Formats: sequence, C-alpha cells, structure tokens
Amino acid sequence: SIYKKALSPFDTETGKAGCRYSIAKRRGNCKQALAIFAGFFYTYLQKSFRRHAMSKKVFRAINSTLIYVERGDEYLMLHRTKKENDLNRDKWIGIGGKFEENESPEDCMLREAREETGLTLTSWRYRGIVTFLSDRWETEYMHLFTADGYSGTLRQCDEGDLAWIKKSELLKLKLWEGDKIFLRLLDSDEPFFSLKLKYEGDTLVLAVLNGKRLEAGNG
Repeated sequence: SIYKKALSPFDTETGKAGCRYSIAKRRGNCKQALAIFAGFFYTYLQKSFRRHAMSKKVFRAINSTLIYVERGDEYLMLHRTKKENDLNRDKWIGIGGKFEENESPEDCMLREAREETGLTLTSWRYRGIVTFLSDRWETEYMHLFTADGYSGTLRQCDEGDLAWIKKSELLKLKLWEGDKIFLRLLDSDEPFFSLKLKYEGDTLVLAVLNGKRLEAGNG
C-alpha cells in the first residue's frame, strides 16, 4: 500500500507508528488511523525533500566592487603592496572591496571608497559586471564603477599606495591582463557590459564580452 511505501525508509519508531495505525484501523477508528498516516507521510515528504536538496551543490561566489575615481584625465589607482596573501599583490587596481551583509553594489562602493581613501563619492556610474574565474582563487563578481564627483581629503590607505595616474599611462603599469580590456571599454564609454575573465595563475586564458568570446589581441 502507499502507507507501507511511505514508511519504508524510516526506523523502528516508524514501525511502532505502523502498529498504532493497524490497531486503530482494526478498531474502526478511521480518524485516528488517518491522522497517524498523514503525520508520518508528511514526515516522509520532508525527509525526501531534505535529501534531494542536500544532493545538489549550492554555488556561492564573492561579490565585490571596483571603482575608478576620475580627476580630469587621471584615475585614482591603488598599488597593492601591503597585504599578505593578496590576489592583487604588487598590481595596480582601482579601489574597492567585498560586499558586507545586506549591501547593494552602491552601498559597498560608497563604503569602500570612504574606508580606503577618505573620500565621499557624490557622482558615479555603474559601468558593468566582471566575472573573475581562477584556478587559484574563488570566483568573484566585480561590480565596476567610475566616479567623477567626490568630497573630502585623500588619505593614506592601509592596503597599498594611492596615486593619481594619467589614463594614457595606465597600460604601462603592472595590471591584470583582463583589467586592460575593461579599462579600454571604460575609455571608449562602452554601455553597461558583462565581461568574463578566466585565469590560470596570472595568465588570462579566456575573455568573453557580452556573451561573445574575444580573440587574442582584440581586448
């Protein structure tokens, strides 16, 4: 019967319930029998759902912001030299960092800019999302911003050295290869974009812009 099938995965406690069900049924107490059946069938469904849910791997990735603050023909760049075990060690990048609980991309952007530079951003654009894949580091979704308005006084950063660098000089710095792609996209005022970058070590092995693979040299 369907009742026996429902109870089959359970332990001896369920067997006791089966006995209670049989006794209630023989005594003609249909309501009690039905209640016992319904209770344990519901338990069976719950356990089956849990087993199914646990069998599927849940994927979670880091979300972060990356911000390029503009001053005329310059970007504010951060030379990452101070943190140990830093995936950006010795490279030049924009400012930014990982989301905190309940933050939106804009919340994270404003907080990270204030914490790393002392500046309060007043005007910005959300430019795109960069999917960072690596054989060494966790997958990361980087929400890319530029900002051309701010208030406050620039201060030292505890993660590296801040410097205003001319946009025309950026590609001469030690950068991630994929950063060169999206810096060119920012420079050409590309509409909101999705850029997927896959690395093996520090070597860029795949770049996909808006779902279309970029050939070597097209970045």
